Amino acid sequence: MSEDAFEVSLDEADGHLPDVITAAAQRHTIAYLTDQGRRVAAIVPADEAWYWTPGWQSAEAEADADIREGRTRAFDTMDDLFAEIDAVRGEDVP
Repeated sequence: MSEDAFEVSLDEADGHLPDVITAAAQRHTIAYLTDQGRRVAAIVPADEAWYWTPGWQSAEAEADADIREGRTRAFDTMDDLFAEIDAVRGEDVP
């Protein structure tokens, strides 16, 4: 998702909501609807909505915590990474 989210007041969006939706979709970004300067709703392109689901956001928060706490590992090769994934899953490694 693009980082160039934009804001539109409810008054400005009134009567122009299709235009706001189109702009968000074309820019691949979020359009925040505001009321008196406060964000009250968001329009998210449908093909990027998965990112904002509670499950995905929970996993993002968990990953952020792991990084902050140093619970990460580096691998020398992609083969080493995939072997670790297989081991964690309990799959046989050739």
